[in-house]
Amino acid sequence: MVTIRHLELAEELFEIEPSATYPARAAAIVAQLAGASAHRMVLEGAEAEGNGSNGAEHRGEALAVPLRHGKSEIGTLQLWFADGGRNEDVQRIARWGGRLLARGIAYSRKMGNGASNGSREIDIQALLASTPLTPRERDVVGRLVSGHSTREIAQSTGLTVATVNTYLKRIFAKLGVHSRVELLARVTGTRNAISASRPS
Repeated sequence: MVTIRHLELAEELFEIEPSATYPARAAAIVAQLAGASAHRMVLEGAEAEGNGSNGAEHRGEALAVPLRHGKSEIGTLQLWFADGGRNEDVQRIARWGGRLLARGIAYSRKMGNGASNGSREIDIQALLASTPLTPRERDVVGRLVSGHSTREIAQSTGLTVATVNTYLKRIFAKLGVHSRVELLARVTGTRNAISASRPS
């Protein structure tokens, strides 16, 4: 059963930053979503850190979640469940989280492989200038694309987190997107933005 806490954690997966920190942070969130006691992620042959991933012996039931984006498999997330809590609902949530994680990693890489921050900022501001966004909304989008979380945007602009979320809702409506992933995809040039999947 999906709870409010699951939804809050899933929202954190959409706080994509163009850096090497996103995959490890997001993998830990997916492990929390599934209720795993330990996790380890392997991306294209390179192991990312996870709790208990440093060679320690894992105990309990294991679940390997393939990380697929489009037609490509970009890695695997291994989850361990100490209390035998690996039921069908947990497996569905883990697979759903794995899909979101793979998409987030793909977008994080695209953001990181783009132009330098200076020219990227100019390009993004030029693109946003032709939108119906207000100057404050353009500022919020620019900060989001630069990798800032909602909390960081609030702190740096003197707004509350609730106000930043209100701005984001308005921005989504004006640009015809439904999530942060779609917004980032659209602004960073991956025009075929995707909607977040829901657990099946």
